Amino acid sequence: MAGENGGRRSSVFAGLLLILLGVIFLLDRFQPAFGIGHLIRLYWPALLILWGLAKLIDHLAARRVGQDRAPLLSGGEAVLLILLAVILFAFVFRDWARQHYPQWHFEPPLLQGSYSQSEDLAPQSISAGARITIETARGDVNIEGAEGTELRVMVKKSVPAATQSQADDRLKDVRVVIQQAGDEYRIYTLGQDGFGGQVSVGLDVHLPKAANVWAHTASGDITAAGIAGRLDVRADHGDVEIHDAGSDVAAALQHGDVRIRSVAGSVRLAGRGDDVELADVSGDATIDGVFLGSLEIRHVAKTIRCSCSRSDLTIAHLTGRLELDAGDLVLSGAGGPAKVTTQDKDIAVTNVAGKLDIADVHGDIKVTFATPPREGANITNDSGSVDITLPAESSFEVSAVSRSGDVESDFGDSSLRTGDQGDTEQFHGKFGEKPGAPRITVATSYGTIRLRKMR
Repeated sequence: MAGENGGRRSSVFAGLLLILLGVIFLLDRFQPAFGIGHLIRLYWPALLILWGLAKLIDHLAARRVGQDRAPLLSGGEAVLLILLAVILFAFVFRDWARQHYPQWHFEPPLLQGSYSQSEDLAPQSISAGARITIETARGDVNIEGAEGTELRVMVKKSVPAATQSQADDRLKDVRVVIQQAGDEYRIYTLGQDGFGGQVSVGLDVHLPKAANVWAHTASGDITAAGIAGRLDVRADHGDVEIHDAGSDVAAALQHGDVRIRSVAGSVRLAGRGDDVELADVSGDATIDGVFLGSLEIRHVAKTIRCSCSRSDLTIAHLTGRLELDAGDLVLSGAGGPAKVTTQDKDIAVTNVAGKLDIADVHGDIKVTFATPPREGANITNDSGSVDITLPAESSFEVSAVSRSGDVESDFGDSSLRTGDQGDTEQFHGKFGEKPGAPRITVATSYGTIRLRKMR
């Protein structure tokens, strides 16, 4: 029953929540390096302590004036508590995303904006074949080769802040330095580690095209064009795009897409990423890593060696294209031998001039010879069909065995022998009159082998 003053006392909990929310926003706005999300993740039980203190204050105050004490949690407090939980989670998620996926540039709504500064460093005259090292912890790097001996660096600095003046104050100690030691030049940033790793320093570098370049950004994209010297780039979290390179190219990344085109030397790609595109490579192409998107390679003059996406490939002189994704592998046009080992993929191969080796698991295989084969083929499959198409005038030896499956052939030569042994079907023999004909060996389980004549 209500006391002599009647009514029910309001809780102070809602007011304390608002004060706490205001303190969190102020700290994040004016001290971004404070790590609000990290503190919330560690000390969120303090919210329960705050709630308990508020209820104790309510109980003591209500008993002193004779009012009914406030309920444990009113409807308005519940809504405010849910809102606070969402905001706190947003801070925690933001700081987690900055650490693990800094390329997202994630900010919870209603927080600060981003402000930038730009400057051009004094140009320097360097030797044409100098070694240039370019480093930034966070920011895009654009590299362009040009005639002449001039090194020019354009800088764009960005930071989240409430106002431009606040951004200028935060960026005043962030600068880019060019350090020389003989014919080696290092372009790097100072003062970029503050403010929770939010300072971005993008670099636009123009240099002699014959220079040898090494570039690294921990978070950002790297683009390079017109570099005739050796090029080595690493983007931990960002995309890599390179074209018109006059020598060998090496690229490494941990998250992002890769596009490399028109390379006069060899290409080596390593790490982790998503989509990969390589085209018009005059040397070898080597890919070693975990790339979860699509892989497309076109026109590689020498040898492709690829160990990625649960596949191992060795292909000599790719005249057409190679496409590889989560469920399919397509190879069209190779002037030399090709070896494919994969699993859980459907394979389609056409126009391979050299020896062909394919091993697959849980996928169908289709091989088409547009002209009579000159080299042999060895194809094995586990739990999938094998379909081979050859011109009618082809000469070849064949051995095909299917366990728990069928064998079919459009080639009806009397020398072809067929037979059944339990659940295994097979045929063997020679077709055509050409001496020294290549041998085609096919084996599969739980699938059909079809030997077709090209129509």
